[in-house]
Amino acid sequence: METSKALSIIAYYLSEYDLKAVEKLGYKTRQEAFEDISCLFRRENNYLKLRRDEFDVLTNSSRKGWCNRPVAPNVWRMFDELSSKNFEEITDIVNVIIDEVKTTDKDKATETKEDDEYISVINKVIVAQKGKKNKLSQPKPVPQMQSNTTSSYRRDPKVALNALCNANYKCECCPEHPTFLRKTNHLPYTEPHHLIPMSAQKDFSISLDVENNIVSLCSNCHNLLHYGAENTVLLKKLYDTRKEELEKAGISISFDDLLKYYE
Repeated sequence: METSKALSIIAYYLSEYDLKAVEKLGYKTRQEAFEDISCLFRRENNYLKLRRDEFDVLTNSSRKGWCNRPVAPNVWRMFDELSSKNFEEITDIVNVIIDEVKTTDKDKATETKEDDEYISVINKVIVAQKGKKNKLSQPKPVPQMQSNTTSSYRRDPKVALNALCNANYKCECCPEHPTFLRKTNHLPYTEPHHLIPMSAQKDFSISLDVENNIVSLCSNCHNLLHYGAENTVLLKKLYDTRKEELEKAGISISFDDLLKYYE
């Protein structure tokens, strides 16, 4: 579910049921709920409060809310959709939304740890193997699950080495980006990155762990994709460059859908 819609549902819930909703979600005060939930969705602390104020003019709230301006059409639509539901029904919906975000955050933390371990393995393997140029022209079966978890899939370091070799060990965002030579074999240091994250493998019936889906990036660009506030431009550039290669490997995805995995 899109973040804006999810927060609109929560805002309606907090407007309609106020402290009853706050307590049901496990918070002691309104402010505590606003700050914690906004942070969970990576929004400013007052973001949720402002969204709630938009609903105050429509719900049973004792607050006036934004009564000095017309109600936005999307607020009307959300109110019409939710006002027929009772407290228990809305509570269940809100809890599902919050639990999904918490689960996603946990999955991303796990993926970040696995990425670090993955790169560490590749840095060791690359000493003896430099990879070979290789790209698929047909789909590859989904890889096996990791033996120690039910949510992660195996990633083959040799495939990543091939992807780095395909890029001549240069950053695919810009080959001129500064890097350094590995002291073990004097190859330029770049890092492999699955353009469609391996955490998305559950949504695909063919393997994402293929050279066609792995880009070579300098450390700065790699971290920008994971943590940068303005990663969309770089992601779009890589997507446009790789779209045809992805399709050759049986991987079809729109840019909008790809972007959702980076939210």
